Amino acid sequence: MRIRELLAAAAAAAILSGCTVKPAVSGGSAETSEAESGQAVIVAAPTNGAEGMDVTREEYLGEYLYYLSKNGYAADTDAETLSQAQQQVIDSIIEEKLIRAKFAEYGLEITDSEQAEIRSDVNTGIESIKSSLRSAAESADDTLSDEELDSRTEEQYQQLLTTCGISEDTFYNWQEAVLMKQKLTDSLCGGAEVTDEELSSQLQALIAAAKSAYEENPANYSGQTYASLWIPEGSRKVQGILIGFDYDTYSQIVKLRSDGDDEGADRFREESLGALEGRYEKVMARIVAGDDFSELMTEFDEDEGNGIFLITPGTELFGSEIYDCAMGIDGVGGTDAAVTDYGYYILRYAEDAVVSDETLNSTAESMREYLLEQKKTELFNTEFEKWKNEYSYEIRNDLLGI
Repeated sequence: MRIRELLAAAAAAAILSGCTVKPAVSGGSAETSEAESGQAVIVAAPTNGAEGMDVTREEYLGEYLYYLSKNGYAADTDAETLSQAQQQVIDSIIEEKLIRAKFAEYGLEITDSEQAEIRSDVNTGIESIKSSLRSAAESADDTLSDEELDSRTEEQYQQLLTTCGISEDTFYNWQEAVLMKQKLTDSLCGGAEVTDEELSSQLQALIAAAKSAYEENPANYSGQTYASLWIPEGSRKVQGILIGFDYDTYSQIVKLRSDGDDEGADRFREESLGALEGRYEKVMARIVAGDDFSELMTEFDEDEGNGIFLITPGTELFGSEIYDCAMGIDGVGGTDAAVTDYGYYILRYAEDAVVSDETLNSTAESMREYLLEQKKTELFNTEFEKWKNEYSYEIRNDLLGI
C-alpha cells in the first residue's frame, strides 16, 4: 500500500521555501484567537452533536499545507484553485473521521501484523522522501560530503514536518485510515458477488471492442492491449535481438528522416552497418550452430524492451522492415534479420500467437475480482452517503485559507 504519495521531493521545495500561497478571505482572526486563547478553532463540526468529531484548524492546516506542497501550489496560484483544494482537504479529513467512527462502531480491529505492515509502509515512504531530498541537495551543491548530505537531508526533512505541522504519526494515521476503509468495505459489502452472466457479458464486450478496433485500423492496432482476451488470426510471437547503432548514428538517421530526407537516411544507415557487422555475424554464427535463441537474447540483445513482439496481420507499429521480416519467416523456429533505423534486428518466429484457455481463464478471474471490487465500492459509497447525512457536517469555509 502507498501512503498518500507522502510529500514528493518537488513538493518539499515549496514547503521548505515557506509554503507561501494566496490567503483566503478569513479576516486573519482565526490564527490570532487560537494562539492567544490556547483554544482550538473549529473549522468543521457535525450537526448531530457527536463528540470527538470536530475538525480543528490545526489538524486541517497540516493536511492543507501537505496538499499545497504535493501539488506545487505557490503564491501565484489562483483563488479558485485554492478554494477547490480547501474543499478537497476538508472533505478528506471529514471522511477519515467518519471512517474511524464507523470502524469502532462496527467493532472492527487492526491486527498486530497489520499494524506492523502499516509501519513498514510508512518507513518505506519516509525513506523515499529522504532519498528525494538528498538527491535534490546533492544536485544543488555537488561539493557536499556524504556526512554533510545526510545532515542536510535530515534537517530539511524535519523542517518539512515542522512547516506543515505534521509528524511521522500523521503518516501512520493516514495509512491506517486507508486500511480501516478497506476493512469496513469488506465487512459491510461482503455479500457482493459477480454472477457468471455478468462476467461473461463484460468479457464479450471487451472482445468485441478488440475486434472492432482491429477491423477499423489494423495498421495501428495495439495487439498487446487485448492479448489476454483476443488475438487476430494469423498473428505471430516473434523474439528479437537488436544489434544497435550507437546514439550518434541513430540520432543522425532520425534527423534526416525528420528533415524529409528518407533517401539520405537510408543511404547513411546502409553505410553505418559496417560498424555492426562483427557483432551481427557472431550472433548469426551462434544461431546456425544451434545455440538457444533466448540465451542469445540475454547475452546480446540491446533493446530496452523484453525482446518479444506480437505481430498482428497488417500492423505498422514496429515498422515495415520488422513486419515484413517477421511475416516472411517460413515456419515456427525459423530466423531472419531486418535492417532498421535502430540497427540489425535478428528475429525468430517463436510461435503462433493465440489466447490459450489458461490465459483466458486467468483473465476471467482477474476480471471477476475487478468487477467485485467495483460492486463493493458502489455499495460502500451508498453507505458512506448515509453516514454523511447522519453527521451533516457544518464547514466554516471562511477559516479554511492561510
